[in-house]
Amino acid sequence: MTSGSSHPMPTKSKPKSRRASGGRALLAVLLAAVLALVATACTTSTSDIGVGLPSAQTNTGAYLVDTLTVRTSTVLRDSVVTSGSGYLLVGRTTDPLLGTITAKSFCRLGMDAAFTPSGSFVYDSVSLVLPLITTPTAYRYGDTTKTQALVEVHRLIDPISATKPSFASTKLTKLNYDSTTVLNQGGKAPVRRARPNLTSLRLRLDDTFGRQLLAAGQAGRLTTQDEFDTYLPGLVLTPAATDNAALVLFSATVTDAALLVYYHDPTDATTVLSSSFSIYTGNRNFYQVRADRRTGGVMGLPTASLQTVDASRTAQQTFVEGALGLQTKVEIPYLTNLLDFGANATITSADFTVPVTASTLSPFVPTPPALLISTANAVNQPVATAVSGTTGTYVSSVSYLTSTSTLSGLDQGGYTWSVASYCQAVLNHVIPNNGLLVSSVSPALPSRAVLGSQRSTDKLQLRLYLIQVK
Repeated sequence: MTSGSSHPMPTKSKPKSRRASGGRALLAVLLAAVLALVATACTTSTSDIGVGLPSAQTNTGAYLVDTLTVRTSTVLRDSVVTSGSGYLLVGRTTDPLLGTITAKSFCRLGMDAAFTPSGSFVYDSVSLVLPLITTPTAYRYGDTTKTQALVEVHRLIDPISATKPSFASTKLTKLNYDSTTVLNQGGKAPVRRARPNLTSLRLRLDDTFGRQLLAAGQAGRLTTQDEFDTYLPGLVLTPAATDNAALVLFSATVTDAALLVYYHDPTDATTVLSSSFSIYTGNRNFYQVRADRRTGGVMGLPTASLQTVDASRTAQQTFVEGALGLQTKVEIPYLTNLLDFGANATITSADFTVPVTASTLSPFVPTPPALLISTANAVNQPVATAVSGTTGTYVSSVSYLTSTSTLSGLDQGGYTWSVASYCQAVLNHVIPNNGLLVSSVSPALPSRAVLGSQRSTDKLQLRLYLIQVK
């Protein structure tokens, strides 16, 4: 059941004793439980009270508390690292909640050997091959029934750092590239659909670019990786200016992801010769994502790093989105009021049930991701504690599950995880009560979950059971 901030005190409901004997004693216990429920406007049925608790004993009091206030908010952590993720994300789509999302990718090309083709060889063509992540729900975000311009290719000017991480935020990583020159053949990206059975994208590039690359090799200017990096620091993949359909995820960790130059020996014109410059061998790639909410989406979401926006300002819902760095903070501000039960109060179980707002699910949005739960500090950063270890990880993965709502009878998806050890550590004054951060297990993937609050239609619930040793 829920409780507003005006009722910080927990309500304790005495369970039915398994040692109670006789109909009169049992009736007395039931009446006491019912009166307690009415007094606190509790919606929990009598049959639910005490489920899973140990037998009551003469020196033990057992209680269910489900009236603790839970505060939720959305936090922005824009330092999402996408270098080393193995993904290239490209495209543009309009999310009704997050606004217009645009993604572009940067990649370095690698050499398996010196590129020294014979001066007599004749250029034929040049292509860029981009294999897609083959699980449809994992790599497509948006309306794949629309055609879109996939993908514009540009020449990178600044090299990708080999020592520093590269971030999804355009504010944190800035690299110059030739945005005005499109290397695709004809200066335009091909128009097509990101259909589910599409396994790779093959882009024919400009012949002038290809001839210059072959000529540089024939001139002996591309014998080492350093020489090649100086000649071509990398490529940038962007959506066309008018593209607005879907985000598409490519793999950068397979050898098929490569720039291929084709040529032939004029003395043997029927034999195709080629050289490959692999994205995988280049081993430096990342992507960037930004959301524009000027023309749509939920207003009021945080825009500054570590900023917190209460759920009351975002229609009683909070957000988790990997690439954009959106996380949810969950706090139990009056948790220490449980000490009213006594200094020896021991929590036997405590679970959060957090539904995903049903209206935010869509065939055009990936399935909500698994969640990572971390202990937080006062400024919304993950922090190591006695219950989360050196990394700050409290629960390493919470899967998204669907079930049938007991209230509506409809399918309801969401998450459930235990907070018993966190709550007990707070009561024991082992850790401060700074709350928990909820983020995506795969922060480099652009998938989202919109979570309900205590005051939303899809209510967040905290059910806590404790015993009091007298």
